[in-house]
Amino acid sequence: MQTQQKKIKIIVTMILIGSFFHFYNCEGDKKDNGISQLAVLAVALSQSNAGNNDLPQPNLNTAILRIDNEEFTLTGLDTCETGGTGIIIAMLDADNRPKLNIHNIDFSKTENVSIGGLTGSHLDIDMPGGVLYGAPNNCPATVKETSPTVYDIQVLNCPVIDQNGGPSTPTVSFRARCTKQ
Repeated sequence: MQTQQKKIKIIVTMILIGSFFHFYNCEGDKKDNGISQLAVLAVALSQSNAGNNDLPQPNLNTAILRIDNEEFTLTGLDTCETGGTGIIIAMLDADNRPKLNIHNIDFSKTENVSIGGLTGSHLDIDMPGGVLYGAPNNCPATVKETSPTVYDIQVLNCPVIDQNGGPSTPTVSFRARCTKQ
């Protein structure tokens, strides 16, 4: 949502700048030149934002979880440790759902990281009503930061299934940022 708002603000700014050039150069044949400048700015803007689908950086010890078009901010950090327990962050509400679980995470890896069901780290997302999402296949993960104290990981557009046999097959994106324990 914030990324879309930024893009809209940038586009509006570019239109205003282009309009300024258009009206500033409003003498004779220079009118067309202002419109051309606006078109060039619009193309440059679209190319500069292409491929930047990163989720915004969450606050420390929180996660942003997107399931299809629904977004959650998870603030209940349980663990953030390398190994089997891994990273567990839940929404602080009556049932602590959704809950993001990334097991078997290796904080020393910074490249070729994957999260899913086949190799590497294991992903479960506990949802209200007994739904338990998991990634049946590996999804590429990006380590955004790994320092002596902070770990930040992102996964985009990972297909998941309800491990309890439910019919939905949504796509999940998340970014988790936590203090290493």
